[in-house]
Amino acid sequence: MQTIPASAPAVDLLDVPRHIGFIADGNRRWAAAHRTTVEQGFRQGALAMHQVLEHCRTLGVGAVSVFLMSDRNFGRTVDEVATLVDVLVDLLNTEAAASTGPIRVLAQFSGNYFIDDRLTAAIKRAEAGTADRPGMAVCLGIGYDGRADAVQAVARALRSPDYDERYELPVHDFLSTRGLPDPDLIIRTSGERRLSGFLLYQAADATLHFDDRQWPDYTAEALDEALAVHAEQRRTFGT
Repeated sequence: MQTIPASAPAVDLLDVPRHIGFIADGNRRWAAAHRTTVEQGFRQGALAMHQVLEHCRTLGVGAVSVFLMSDRNFGRTVDEVATLVDVLVDLLNTEAAASTGPIRVLAQFSGNYFIDDRLTAAIKRAEAGTADRPGMAVCLGIGYDGRADAVQAVARALRSPDYDERYELPVHDFLSTRGLPDPDLIIRTSGERRLSGFLLYQAADATLHFDDRQWPDYTAEALDEALAVHAEQRRTFGT
């Protein structure tokens, strides 16, 4: 079990990662523990996401990626998927209004699931409306699969007319996160110790931090704790 300090440590701004990834897990378990609806669990999770992103902006983080749901999550019951779409549309609209930088939706929908037109429209509005903003980039994993991301990137790189086989295959140029640095730190909530396919290629050198809190309970103070651990690990790397 993770030991949580009584108060969050001060963040050394020199050690703030360029790119942080969050696996926002535990919304349904939070709802069950609080004897409330799944929808309320996801809405509390959306609120936590907005607050954490704002803290990242304050700290000067360059990019944040948040894994909200995988492709397979769209295979849940019709009622639950409809609830998820409602929450995601509101989340996208709210974050598009608040974001200082571009929003990018990371998605590799396989075609096995029906994607609501409202969600497609909300994604297009959020991306188009924020594309020219100069601040922190926000990548939202909605229907994301890291293996599909890597496979598609390799296929596109091989088809690129600029590819020269004498040099390394430029996979980074064709990933869904192209143009952004690889994540320095990936944080997963809910006590699970796995990546679940999130940014598999990009996470090769990332620090992995696992927190036992459910995502709706995740706060700016919890992030500061993770950043302190990350900074200490960086200082001792390779020794």
